[in-house]
Order: sequence, then C-alpha cells, then structure tokens
Amino acid sequence: MNGESLYLLLCFVSGFTQCALIGCAVLLFRHHRTYQFQKLFAAVLMLHAFGFFNNFVVASCRHLPFSEFLNLLLIFYDYIIVGAYMMFAVSLVFPNRFRIGQLLLMEIPFVGAMLLFAITKRPWVYPVMQIFTLAASLALLVSLLISIKRYTAMLRDNVGDMEYFDLRWSAVLCILLFVIQLLWAFESVSQQTWFSAPQADKNLLFDTLYCLVTIVFVIFVTRKIVQQKVYSISNEGNEIITTFQNVSAEDGTPTDADADRASYHESLVDKNIETIIRDNRYYLDKSLTLNKLASVLGTNRQYLSNYINQEKAMTFYDFINDFRLEEAKALLDAHDEEHSHSLEEICKMAGFNSYSTFLRSFAKKYGQTPSMYMRRK
Repeated sequence: MNGESLYLLLCFVSGFTQCALIGCAVLLFRHHRTYQFQKLFAAVLMLHAFGFFNNFVVASCRHLPFSEFLNLLLIFYDYIIVGAYMMFAVSLVFPNRFRIGQLLLMEIPFVGAMLLFAITKRPWVYPVMQIFTLAASLALLVSLLISIKRYTAMLRDNVGDMEYFDLRWSAVLCILLFVIQLLWAFESVSQQTWFSAPQADKNLLFDTLYCLVTIVFVIFVTRKIVQQKVYSISNEGNEIITTFQNVSAEDGTPTDADADRASYHESLVDKNIETIIRDNRYYLDKSLTLNKLASVLGTNRQYLSNYINQEKAMTFYDFINDFRLEEAKALLDAHDEEHSHSLEEICKMAGFNSYSTFLRSFAKKYGQTPSMYMRRK
C-alpha cells in the first residue's frame, strides 16, 4: 500500500474516530452531568474530536509551500489536548477540589508554546514542548498514583462495595497513556519528522493505529465515568446526621433512642458484633458503609473502625465481604433442584454488586471458583 492510499485510510479512520468522540460527548452532555469530571470529560472529547480535522487540512494543503509549518502548528494543538486530558485526570482523582478556572491554568504552557511557534516559526519549540510534556506528565502520573493508592485505602476502610467508587482503573489508564506519549516521542525522533505525511509511511500507520486505540480508550473511559461515583466521609456523615434528626420528636427534642445512641457502643465490647451483623444480615445492603453500619449498631465509626482494623486485622471492605462470601457459600450448599439459582443470582442475593468481584473474592477465600465448589460439594 503506497503513501497516498495510507493517507486516505488515515483520513477515513480519523473521521470515524471523530464520530465516536462526538457521540460519547453528546451522551455525557445530555444524560450524565452529576460530577465536574463528567462535564469536563465531555468538553475534552469535543476538543479532541476537533483535533482530528488536522489530517483533512494537511491532506488538502500538503502540496503548498507552507504545509510543513501548518502541520507542525496543528500538532501543537494535539498538546493542548494532552493538557485537557491532564485537567480531566486531576478533576477525576481530586473531585470538586479545583474550580474550572484553576484547572485551565494547566493549559497555559501548551497554548503558549503553540503561539510561540506560530509567531517565531522556530522548529526547536516542538522538541522543547515534547520534553516539557513528558516531564509534566510523569510528575502528574506519580502524584495521581499516590493519591489513587490513598483513596483506595480509604475506600477499603469505609465502604463494603467499591464497584462504583474504585479508581484503580484510572491508574492503569494513566500509565498506558504515558507509555503512548513515550512511543509518540520515540516515533518523532526515530522518523526525524514531527508530522504525518504521505512520504512517511510508518508515521501514517502509527497515526492510524492511534485513531483505533483512541476509539477503544474513549468508549472504555466514557463507560467508566458514567458509572463513577465520588465517596466522601464528611458528606456521608452529614447524611447520617440528617437521618437521625428526621427520626427525632417533631418538637425537635431527641428521642430516648437518640439519647442512648451515644453510650450504646460502650456495651458492644461485651457483645459479639459479628453475631449482631450476621443475625440482622446488614451485609446484604449493597451500599453499606462504615458510617451506616455504625449508625444501625448504635455506635460511632471510630470505635467500629478500630474494632475491625485492630481486633480483626481487616479492612471494612474485606470484613463485610467475608459475611457475603459466607452467605454465598450457604446458598451454594443449599443448591438443589428445589433451590436452584444461577451464580449471577447467588452473587446478588449475597449482597455483591459485581459478579467479577464475587468470583475473585470467592476463589481467594476458598481456593476454588463457585462453579468448582458446586461440582465438588
């Protein structure tokens, strides 16, 4: 396949990629705007979709004397897109911590570099921008990985199901994106050309592959952030306080239950907390959190947290999932012709939100998959 044919293929794939980006952006704009990172990602997708016009522009202007300058200028726009994805990553990992105006400050170096090149037409601006972007991306990557690790540890100590709060998927994604940036830099240096052109067949193949990867990436991330929720201990605490206030007497005075709640946790030392949880089957609540469990037990979150972490040497997440695994095992033991349930049904009946989490947790605890256990029992 010659250069001209490859260029036509690239333009076709670019157009298809644009449609995918715009489609995901419209979906987010119309139906999923709960969090800042969802709205920001939709805007980034539109910005990214516009960037794919560069292939069509370069294709129509490649025989003109200023085509190389134009192509390089358009590639600076790609770095503005990189900056936009950085903004989205910060908004995702640090939700509601920064205003849009503060996040936009991250774009200043990228927009400045594009303007500098447009004015000076100096080719050295591009490699400098490339080095700066790699350094900034690496620094941001390290910061995000540390923050995601801390956030995950906090989740495990506070929620019984991490299905829609977990951000570990974004950590893997950030690493992959940084690797792609390294490959982009390596391609530019090894090919000794900073842009796609009909005479640079390898560049065209690389850019076509980039379009295909972009489609998979965008669909995957869109699906994730549609489901993604933000967990905050302080917000949950406020909700619980409000709930307690709603069950107080209508004249605003606390009920006897409210008065006893503060001291009730002291008597739990002499009780079996696990028996209480098991008898009342609190673990079947798929949205169970440390705060919520503490409230129904009549104790405070600090006491319950200390009990689970120190006495049981477990995180809250593992503590609750152990009860769910016991429930699942009991359902599997009762499995017969009269009580026949699929594994997916057993997963939900035991309190799990995620079938994959259920399979993984069961295999880890019992050394075999649920289906293997059913066959051997």
